[in-house]
Amino acid sequence: MTSSQRNKLAAAAVFSLIAAVVVGGMAWGTVSSFKLARKNVTEDHDRKISLAVWEMSSYMGGILNSEGARDPTDYVAFHWRRPVGVVSDGHTELDTSRVAVVLESPLAILGPPHDWIDLYFQVGTKGAISSPQIHEDFSPWPFENSRAFWRPDGRALQTWEWVKTELPGVNLRERVGELCQSDYVTSVAATAAQQDTATAGGTRPQVRDVYKQRQQILRDSQVSYLPPATCVDADIAERNVRNVVGLETDGLEEAAPQPAEDVEITADPITPFWLGVGPDGGRKLAFVRECHANLAVFYQGFIGDWDRLRPDLLGQIAHLNLFPQADLEPVPVGSEGDIEARKTEMINLPVRLKVPDIPGEASAAAWRSIRRNLITMWAAAVTVLVVAGWGLRSLVALMERRMQFAYAVTHELRTPLTTFRLYSDMLSAGLVPEASRQEYLDTLNRESLRLSSLVEGVLEYARLQSHRVKVNLTETDGASLLRIISETLEKRCGENDVQARTENAIAEGQRLHTDVDVVNRIAGVLVSNASRHARGTSDASMLVRLGSEDGALQLDVIDSGPGINRADARAIFKPFRRGRGADKAAQGGIGLGLALARSWANLLGGRLELLARHHPRYGGAHFRLTVPAQMQS
Repeated sequence: MTSSQRNKLAAAAVFSLIAAVVVGGMAWGTVSSFKLARKNVTEDHDRKISLAVWEMSSYMGGILNSEGARDPTDYVAFHWRRPVGVVSDGHTELDTSRVAVVLESPLAILGPPHDWIDLYFQVGTKGAISSPQIHEDFSPWPFENSRAFWRPDGRALQTWEWVKTELPGVNLRERVGELCQSDYVTSVAATAAQQDTATAGGTRPQVRDVYKQRQQILRDSQVSYLPPATCVDADIAERNVRNVVGLETDGLEEAAPQPAEDVEITADPITPFWLGVGPDGGRKLAFVRECHANLAVFYQGFIGDWDRLRPDLLGQIAHLNLFPQADLEPVPVGSEGDIEARKTEMINLPVRLKVPDIPGEASAAAWRSIRRNLITMWAAAVTVLVVAGWGLRSLVALMERRMQFAYAVTHELRTPLTTFRLYSDMLSAGLVPEASRQEYLDTLNRESLRLSSLVEGVLEYARLQSHRVKVNLTETDGASLLRIISETLEKRCGENDVQARTENAIAEGQRLHTDVDVVNRIAGVLVSNASRHARGTSDASMLVRLGSEDGALQLDVIDSGPGINRADARAIFKPFRRGRGADKAAQGGIGLGLALARSWANLLGGRLELLARHHPRYGGAHFRLTVPAQMQS
């Protein structure tokens, strides 16, 4: 294995190691980023769900707080108010000049505060159902009074007839009582307790029932809005209790004030549950609270229409632009469900939020969120690999050029040094005949010039690479410049037995401002190479043409040699590179001439290029030097 092959193999191994580290690190980073992005997408989706559920629950919680704060007498169509007391000598006395008054429930006067509430009702201790919006049995108002013509709205009346027909009072009371004893909150707590028990047994990982905590917070907030335990005057309490708990009365006059102790009426928080399908075909929700008057238990609440409540709830999250296509679906009270399912359930209403799945699932959404960054990272990694590969390739090329330089210089130095040693030894030992001494001396002189030219070329290339060469601009014309070049041309062609021809296409009188010496050096390199390659051909000839185009000076050198192989077309301008047939077609040289010539062309602000590998007429290579005709100092 050659040294060049070993260098290339080592560079390939180093590049493979760098590529493995970079690609491996990027692959690990990509997988980790994707997992993190997928987790973030899922958590963001869950956060939006929690926010939407909390918004609707807060809105519904406000309504339940407001309704839970109603005085129990609001559910009674009419109730008595005792005569107003007056203050006399610091004592409150009964104003006997004023009679007891009858007050009507604000629910009958103003109606429900929300469009989705159909009917307010109460269930007495004996199962009797009444509503402050429906006046069936009696009215305290005289016939001639305009209130005698009062009628409830059609929706409330329809719901009232449905409640009386489809749900007898006794059954409704039993159902309400059962649900209030094991309500929606109790069901949630039971589910959480079962999960905690399973966790303690080691059957599933422990989870915190955040849903239960949040639900209890809202329920506690409703408790703070409940009317306090109210001590009602005897006459009002008597009538309220008789109306509320369903004690039958034959007429309003029997509710006159009776001497008795005050009655304390308390109310529990409101509990929602599904009631069934109403007469209009929509599902109905019942919102019920349990009330206590001494030992008597009765229930108060209202019936809501789900088809009108649902848009109201969804409207609370529409402005947040969370889930435009979200919907709500009923959840039976007491239904089983795990913590994940509870995340989408409202905490004060037996409904569940239905949201569309993550578009394209979590993986696609995660990819969409990180693809730009990943593409940028991979592009950067590929760039690093390209730069590393280019750097290693340049390093290997530099090492090869150094080896080629060492080989070429060593090879070129060996010949003149060998000649110097041999001839000097023979001359000093007196072994050379007198007649041949001059020939030996001429050979030594020629080899010294060759050695000097070699060293000078290497030093000049080093100066050009370090930008330590300065141009010396002078005024000239085409004929003068061609005359200087012709001197070099005649010498090189005479040495190699090549016929030379020159052409001057520069207009007479056109002035040139350039470095004549540098242009002549470039011409010398091109002429020397052309003469060496054209030597020995059937029609050994060369053309040197001087022209001008678009303010640029052009120097063309064309020879009749074998031309240049395609594989050598780009390598010939690299330092210490020689064509594949150079050893056969030409003698001497270390492959530095064209590299120097191109560097000199760049120094003049121009370029040196190979126009044709095989000229159509001469058959050999066609080189062209192009430099500015008027260089600025």
